[in-house]
Amino acid sequence: MRRSIPILLAVALATPLSATSAAAQTPPKTPAAVPAAPRAPAVQYVRVEGVDYMFHIPTTIKPGLTVFNLVNMGQDVHAMTVLVLPANKTMHDFLDAFVPTGKVPSWTPVLGETGTIKPGAEAFVTLRLKPGKYVLACLINAKDGRTHTEVGMVQMVTAK
Repeated sequence: MRRSIPILLAVALATPLSATSAAAQTPPKTPAAVPAAPRAPAVQYVRVEGVDYMFHIPTTIKPGLTVFNLVNMGQDVHAMTVLVLPANKTMHDFLDAFVPTGKVPSWTPVLGETGTIKPGAEAFVTLRLKPGKYVLACLINAKDGRTHTEVGMVQMVTAK
């Protein structure tokens, strides 16, 4: 009987080992495909120099997420408002409607704007531009009562 106990013990110990080794030989299940993380959108940086009384900026930029950096290179305070110019309107139409009243025409939606900045300062505004035309305007009143837009601080930009 003494010999049968070690044999029974050996058989009992071998059974879990063989089950474990059989499971180890089974290839693991392939995990479900993990979707790739979405790529961050490309961000376009556009430097805009505001000088008394005009903007220096490229007239054509790319559509998409855009950071406008207004740098005040003039002697007066400035700001920049970005307006959507409808496809059926021109810069001339905008100015014809704006100059008599000093107010943005109702058909020109405001997309965004910077705060007012002192000479030598800078401000940022981040916008998502669709392909189309935009008006950049400084709507601050000048000392003579006209707006900076009326004296020339206005620029059309095309996103394409």
